[in-house]
Amino acid sequence: MDIPSAARWLLLAAAAAQFAYAVRALRPALRSRPGARLDPWLAFADPAVGVPVTLALAFGNLPAFLAGLAVLGPVLTWQLVRSVLARRGKPGEPGEPAPA
Repeated sequence: MDIPSAARWLLLAAAAAQFAYAVRALRPALRSRPGARLDPWLAFADPAVGVPVTLALAFGNLPAFLAGLAVLGPVLTWQLVRSVLARRGKPGEPGEPAPA
């Protein structure tokens, strides 16, 4: 893969920003209580796994990029599933039909 020089610098800047977001999300993940641990850890895992994916793309390392996507894909999918389920609401909330 041939990455232009300007794009490489933009990808390196994006990796640095993702690293900053990962560091910022680590403290809430470590302090999360036992019943609500998944969401803070997903918020940390997204940028933490995104850093090596972005770096692999910047340096044109296709096998590392694909391996990173294999890890990042389930993290993003599970975040999407959890956000959709959270929007649907819990049974018994106002406006929801009572369970039969």
